[in-house]
Amino acid sequence: MFRAFKTFIQYLKATLIRVNTMTYANYASQLPLPSSEIPETLRNLLEVETTSSPSKKVQITTNFEKDQYGDRHEALQMIMACVPENELSNLGQLNESSEGVVSYSKPICDNKGDINSIKPSISGYDYIVASWGDGQRYSYSLAEKVWMTLGLSPRVKGNSVQKVTYDDLSKPIIDVANGDFASQYYFHSSRDIKWEMRNDYLRKYLWMNGCWGVRVFYYETYIKDTPAIRKLFGKDKYFQCNKPNSWYDLILREHQSKILLQIHATVPVVSPERCDFIDKYSLVWAGDGSPMSKDRASCHMKDEHVYVDDRFLEKYERNSMFECTPFKRYTSFSSCPSYGGQWAFRDCERVGRNMLKVSIYELYRGVPSQEILHVHKHAISALEAKGFPEDEEHIVCKSFRLLETLIDLSENLATLAKVANGTLIRPVDFVLFDRQEYNNEGISNFSIIKKLSQVAPLDMYEQDFLARCKTLNEIINRFKIVPLRKVLISLGAKEEDTLKIQGIRLFQALFNILDDHNSKSESHKLLHVAAKDINITSRNAKIAPLFINNDLRNAEAHESIGKSLEHLENLGFDISSVSEGYGHALDYILDSVTDALIELNTSIQNAIHR
Repeated sequence: MFRAFKTFIQYLKATLIRVNTMTYANYASQLPLPSSEIPETLRNLLEVETTSSPSKKVQITTNFEKDQYGDRHEALQMIMACVPENELSNLGQLNESSEGVVSYSKPICDNKGDINSIKPSISGYDYIVASWGDGQRYSYSLAEKVWMTLGLSPRVKGNSVQKVTYDDLSKPIIDVANGDFASQYYFHSSRDIKWEMRNDYLRKYLWMNGCWGVRVFYYETYIKDTPAIRKLFGKDKYFQCNKPNSWYDLILREHQSKILLQIHATVPVVSPERCDFIDKYSLVWAGDGSPMSKDRASCHMKDEHVYVDDRFLEKYERNSMFECTPFKRYTSFSSCPSYGGQWAFRDCERVGRNMLKVSIYELYRGVPSQEILHVHKHAISALEAKGFPEDEEHIVCKSFRLLETLIDLSENLATLAKVANGTLIRPVDFVLFDRQEYNNEGISNFSIIKKLSQVAPLDMYEQDFLARCKTLNEIINRFKIVPLRKVLISLGAKEEDTLKIQGIRLFQALFNILDDHNSKSESHKLLHVAAKDINITSRNAKIAPLFINNDLRNAEAHESIGKSLEHLENLGFDISSVSEGYGHALDYILDSVTDALIELNTSIQNAIHR
C-alpha cells in the first residue's frame, strides 16, 4: 500500500513539473509586443528546442554587439544554466543576465581561506559554459563538469581564430561543442562570442543531472515605431513590463528618435529528455519482412548476411581518423573499417563490382549503433543483389592486380639487367613496392594503392574519373628513371640516347628492344647487344594505354574537363556508356594499363628464358 502511494506521489510530482514547464512552451506569445514586431534574434532565443534533431547545434552562450551607433544596432549576452525540474516554477529572473558571464571580476581575498566557500555558479545553479569577464577581458570554456561527464576531448585553433572544439573520440563524433576562447572590450568587442553544442549531447547531460537548460540573457535592439508600439507607451516615452516572479523584464524607450527594446530574461528551453533515436534492433533490413531482433542478431549459427552498396565505405575512406585498408584473404577481398582500437567491422566481403556481403552477427556485436544505422542506409535486398553479377571484378581486385604486376615488373627488370650483362640492380631500386612487405602487410603501407582502391561507383563523375587516372599515372611514374636507363644500357642502348627519353617512354624503348629480340628468337646470351641498330624512340602501340592515361592525367591537371572522351575513344572504349557515369571507363583504363604491363613482363620472361 505504501509503495503504491509513493509511486502515485512520484507520478503526481512529474505531472506537476510537466504542467509548469508547459506554460513556457510559447514564450514569444507572452510578451506584450505584437508578434510582427518581435525581432528574429529574440524569437530564436525564446524558442523551445525539440528532441527530433540530435545533431542540431543549440546555442549555449552568446555575446555580440553589432552596429554599435547605427540604426541596426543589436546586442546580446546569453549564458545557459542547469536548473532542476522542481525549481522551474519559482525561478523568476536570474541576476547574471546583466553581466553576461558566470563570474564577473576577481574576488577580494585579504586572508588565507577567504574564498574557500566561493563556488562559481549562475545564482547557485550549474552552467554549461564557464565564462569570466571584468568589463575589458572575457574568457570562455566548456564547463569542466560537462566535458568530463560526457568524455569529450578538446581541439584548439589558435592565432587569429581563437576557437576550441570538443569531440567525442570514443565513437568518434566530431564537433560536439565549439566556441570562442576569449575577447577583449575597448570601446567595442574584439570578436563575437558564440558557443554551440549538439542537441543530443546537451540533452544527455541535462538528463543525467535531471535539469533543464535555461537561457539567461540580456538583449537590446531598435524596433519599428508603429501605432501598436505607441499604444503601449500611452502618454509616456517609456514602457516597462516586469510582473512579480516573471521570467522577463521588458523595457521600451525612445532613444535618438528611435524605439529601443531592452529585455532581461530567464527562459527554460532545453528539457532533460533524450533525443529521439532509432534502436538498432528495430531496423528492418532491405528484403526482410521483420525487425532484426536481438535473438536473431546474436545467433552466429543462423549465418545471416546483408548486401550493402560499397559507397557506405566512403565515410571511412575519406576520413583519416578511420582505418579502411582492403585486404586479400585467399582468393576473396574484404573491406572492414575500424576506428583506433575502439571498434571494427568484421566479415565484410566484397562481392561483385560495388557490393559487400556483411555478416549480421559480426555487424551487431562489433560496431556502435550509429555505424549500424549508417550501413542500414546503404543496404540492398538479396533480390536486388541478384541483378548484379557477383563475379564481376571490383576496384580493389584491379588495384591489387596492378600492384602485383608492378612488383613482378621490378623483379623482372632486375633479372633482365643481370642476365644481359651482369648489372646488379635491386627490385626496390626501381620502385618502392616490395614483395615481402606486400606478402606480410598487404597494401597497408602503400598509401597510393589504397587511394586507387577506394570506392569507384558506376555513376562516378568525369572529374572523379580523371582524378583516379591521375593517381594511376602517379603510380606508374614512381618507377625511377636512372635504374630504367641502366637496364636499357645493359641491353646495348647508347647512354646518350637513353638520356633523351624519360618517364613512360623508357618503357616504350624497352618494348621496342624486346619485341625485336623476341621476334628473332634470339638467345638470352645476346641480350647485351639486343638494342644494336634499334630505334628505341619508335612508337609502340603496346604501351599506348600508359600514354593515353598520361593524357587523361594532363586533362585533369589543366582542367580540360570534357576532353577525356576523345582520349578514351583512342584507346578503343565505347564512349556511349559514359552517359550513366565513368565507372566502366575507369575499369577499362585500369585493365588496359595493367594488361600492357603484364605483356611487358611476358616479353621480359620470354627474353631471359630463351
